[in-house]
Amino acid sequence: MNRDRVAYTSLERIYPQRMDPSKNADKDAIELHQSRYRFASQQLIGDRILDLACGCGYGTALMAEAHPDKTFVGVDIDETAILYARQHYQRPNLSYLSGDATKFASNQYFDTLVSLETIEHLPSVHALLENFSKLLRVNGKLIASVPTTPTCDGNPHHLHDFSERSFKHLLRQFDFQFHTGFEQVQEWVYDDLMANELTESTSRAKGVGRNLLKFYLRRPWALITRFHALLVHGRCNKYLTGVFIRHASQIH
Repeated sequence: MNRDRVAYTSLERIYPQRMDPSKNADKDAIELHQSRYRFASQQLIGDRILDLACGCGYGTALMAEAHPDKTFVGVDIDETAILYARQHYQRPNLSYLSGDATKFASNQYFDTLVSLETIEHLPSVHALLENFSKLLRVNGKLIASVPTTPTCDGNPHHLHDFSERSFKHLLRQFDFQFHTGFEQVQEWVYDDLMANELTESTSRAKGVGRNLLKFYLRRPWALITRFHALLVHGRCNKYLTGVFIRHASQIH
């Protein structure tokens, strides 16, 4: 078994260079994530760009290559991911730092803050959004994405489920006003669905079936949410990448 390859297989982060495009789940995941970053790249404003929770850096590098006139900083709590980013996705206008997304600080504001598929992973959503406000200048852009169909049942790294409405409402509480969005639909794929942890596989769907069984054994009432999502959206996951403008805080 190639343990080095398996070690990078996770529903928490993707490593495109270590995934297998012949696997439907891998192919879909790579395109889904890269399309999200391509959309973000078209929305950037200003000179200083922060990618908070950048993972292994593939998306940060994509944006940096498209905008050589801008300065990019990629931050992730996983030191292994940051080391990988420096080895594989370093660019002249890009630096990588290890840091907690809820605590990372800078002595200068950023003009655009990108944080894709981050919010649903963190236990303290409010701490993250408060830090967004500290890092981003007034009238700056926040580009953030979340799944808008249930995913906590299949992905053990997801701690929160959102709808499009609840996502926008959450951001409004922190004075981020929705400007435009990019919706993605990912049909369910089943590569290695019931594989165990020792199975050598790069598939993003690896073991998802086992996660589902464990989740519903602990939370049988959550099946109502899943059945409702199936009726409304069908057999798919949906995602929204929102572009938000940070307005000056209001006194409530």
